[in-house]
Amino acid sequence: MESLYTGGTKRWIVEDRDGELPFICNDYPAFFRQLLRQRGIGSREEMERFLKPDARHLNDPFLMKDMDRAAQRVVQAIERRESVLIYGDYDVDGVTATSILFDFLRKTGLEPEFYIPDRTEEGYGISDAAVDAVCRSSYDLLITVDCGITAKEQAEAIKNRRIDAGTPLDIIITDHHQCHDETLPQVYAILNPHLPDCPYPFKYLCGAGIALKLVQAVGMIIGKPEAYREYLDLAALATIADIVDLTGENRVIASLGLKKINSGCCLGIKALMDTAGISDGAIDSRRVAFMLAPRVNAAGRMGDAKRAVRLFTTHDPNEARSIAEELNRTNSLRQEVQDAILSQAVQMIETDEAYKNSMVTVAWGEGWHHGVVGIVASKLVDRYHKPAFVFSVEDGIAVGSGRSIPGYNLFQCMASQGSLLVKFGGHEQAGGLTLAADSLPAFREGVNRYAADNMPADALEPAMNIDCVLEPGDITVENAKLLGLLEPFGQGNPAPVLMVKGVRISDIRLVGEGKHLRLRFANGSRDVDAVFFGQGELERHLRVGDRLDIAFSMGTQVWQGVEYLRLRILDLRMDETTISRNLFLMEAARRFELLDCDYDWLYNGINNHLVNADDITVQRDDLAAVYRYVMKHGMERISTADLFWHARVIADEFNIKMNYYKLMLSLLIFDELQLMDFSVQEDGSYRLYRYENAGKVNLEDSELFAYLQENTEKCG
Repeated sequence: MESLYTGGTKRWIVEDRDGELPFICNDYPAFFRQLLRQRGIGSREEMERFLKPDARHLNDPFLMKDMDRAAQRVVQAIERRESVLIYGDYDVDGVTATSILFDFLRKTGLEPEFYIPDRTEEGYGISDAAVDAVCRSSYDLLITVDCGITAKEQAEAIKNRRIDAGTPLDIIITDHHQCHDETLPQVYAILNPHLPDCPYPFKYLCGAGIALKLVQAVGMIIGKPEAYREYLDLAALATIADIVDLTGENRVIASLGLKKINSGCCLGIKALMDTAGISDGAIDSRRVAFMLAPRVNAAGRMGDAKRAVRLFTTHDPNEARSIAEELNRTNSLRQEVQDAILSQAVQMIETDEAYKNSMVTVAWGEGWHHGVVGIVASKLVDRYHKPAFVFSVEDGIAVGSGRSIPGYNLFQCMASQGSLLVKFGGHEQAGGLTLAADSLPAFREGVNRYAADNMPADALEPAMNIDCVLEPGDITVENAKLLGLLEPFGQGNPAPVLMVKGVRISDIRLVGEGKHLRLRFANGSRDVDAVFFGQGELERHLRVGDRLDIAFSMGTQVWQGVEYLRLRILDLRMDETTISRNLFLMEAARRFELLDCDYDWLYNGINNHLVNADDITVQRDDLAAVYRYVMKHGMERISTADLFWHARVIADEFNIKMNYYKLMLSLLIFDELQLMDFSVQEDGSYRLYRYENAGKVNLEDSELFAYLQENTEKCG
C-alpha cells in the first residue's frame, strides 16, 4: 500500500523512449515500433519473421548434433518392426513429448510402449526401478524425452546388464536441460542443443520441441516431411507451459501450435478446453499457461501421469472427456494441498529471522506432497522476491524443487552444492533435486553463501520494467489489436507492460465480490475501464479525482459479438507530483520529530511548489480534529500507508486540510504531552495507545509544537 503514496517498494524502470527501429518503417505507430526494437528487431526481414511466424522459419533438424544418427536409428526400428520404449517425465513437457513420439511411431506401424516414472516413488529422471524394469524387458530401443541428460550411471547400468543378458539395447537421449561433460551418458545418440559442441542455432527448445524435431527428421527420411505438423498443438502446449523462451524457433512452434489448437487440435486438448470452460477459438498463451497446463500437471503431481499420455493419444472422444474430467478434479485437489503447504511454509518464514534475512529461501516439511513443492516454491518467489527451494521430507530423503528470480541462475546455484546432492537437474529459472534430509541445513547455508557471492546487487529488489509510456489517446481497441501481433507472450517475449501518466480517476468500484478493483478514466474521447485483480483492498485508499500513474497490459475481448478494450492493471501509484509532495511531507515530519528542520529547507519545498505554507502548518484546530478522530475511531497498529489514509479520512470528516505530515506531527505532540502513547515498532509500523482518562494539557508545554510554530511562521 505504501507504494501507492510514495512510489517505493517496487521500482518502475521505464525503457528508453527515444530509440527507433534501425530502418525506416511507417507501417506502424511509434509506440509499436518501440516495442519491436525492444524485442531485438534489427531489419525488415526480422520484423516480418517476428510478426508472421511460419513453418518455413523452422530450423533444419539435422543441424542438431547426433540428429542424423538418432533419426536413422529410429528409421531402422520402423523398418525392422523393433520394440521401442519411450521414457518420459511426469510434467507437461514430459507427457506431451512422450505423446508426440508415441503417436508418431504408432502411425508408422510400430507398437511402442511408454514409461512415466512415479513422481513420489521414483522422482525425476531415470529411476533405479526403471533401470530394473528395462533390464528385465526385451526392448530393442530406448528413447528418453525431457530427461536423461545426467543419467550417466543409470544408462551405463542398463547397457551393461542388457549386454550381460545377451540382449543389447540402444539408448537415444533427447533432453533440453543443462548438462556437464563429466555427467553425460555414453549412449547411442544424444539430442540436446546445450551440448557444448552442438551447432544447432536455437538453444532453448523444450523437451517436446526436441521430440518434435526428431519426428520432423524421421519424417523427412521416410518421405513424410509434414508429419510433424500434426503435433504442433502438443509442442505448443509444452513450450508455453515449460517457461522456455518464446523467441526464435519456439515462437514459431507456439504460434503455429496455438493456431492448430484453435482450428482443430487433438481430442485430448479439446477435452481439456471443454472441461476448463474455454470456448473454441479463444485459446492464447495465457489460457494455456494458467488453465490447461495446471490440469495436465495435476496428473503427475497428484497421481499417475500416464493418464495425461492416454489423454493426448486416444482417438476415443468419450475416453478423452472422461480423463479430462478426472484431471480437472485432481487439479482441484492439488490446489487444496498446495494452499495448505504454502500456509505452513509462510508461517515458518515469517516466524524465523533466519528465513527472513536469507537471500535464498529453503523450506521443508515432513510429508509435504512431492507433487506441489514446485508450485509452492513459485508462490514463495512471488511473495518474497527471492529464489526458493521447497522440499518434501520422507524416510530421511528430501525431494524438492527450486524456482528463481530474473538474473539469477538456479542451475549454477544447485551445482555449487553438488557434493550434497544425490541428483539434480533443471535450467536457469527452475530445477529439481534430491538430497539426504540431514543435509538440508548445510544446503541452506551453502546456497545462501553462494548467493552472497554471485547474486547481482539489485536482484532482490522488486522491479517492474515499463516497455512503453502511452498517451491516454493511444489506449484504443485498434492499438490493442495491434499488440496481438506480438503474441504469443511468455518467457523471453512477455506481454508489453504499458504505462499512462497522471490520468484522473472518474469512478472506483469493487467487483468479483470485493476481490478486484475496477477504475475508470478518460482516454481523451471516452472513458475506459481497467481492472486490478486481487487488489480490492486498495479501494479505500483511492478517491474520485485522484490522478494516478498506471502500469497495465492491454488487449481485447469479445462480448456478444462486439470487441471491447480490456485493460489489466499491473501496478499503480499516485502521479509523480503527488508522490514528490508526499515524500517531502514524510521527510519534513522526520526532521521535525528530530527537531532538525530549518527554515531554508522548508522554504525550498514551498519555492519548488512541492507544498504550500499551510500544508506544513499545524494549527490548534488540526490538533483538535486529530484528537477527536482518534478517540472516536481508534488507531492501534498503523502503517505508513494507514497514516496517509487516515489523513484523508480526517480531512473529509472535519472539512479541514489534513495530510500525512500534520497527522504525524499531531500524534507526536500527543505522545510528548502524554495524551497518547505513539511509538514505532520493529517492523516499521506504529503503535498508538489511547489514554482514556488523560487530563487537560497546555500546548505550550510541547517543545515540538513550539519548534513547529517557530519554523513554520517564517514560511508564512
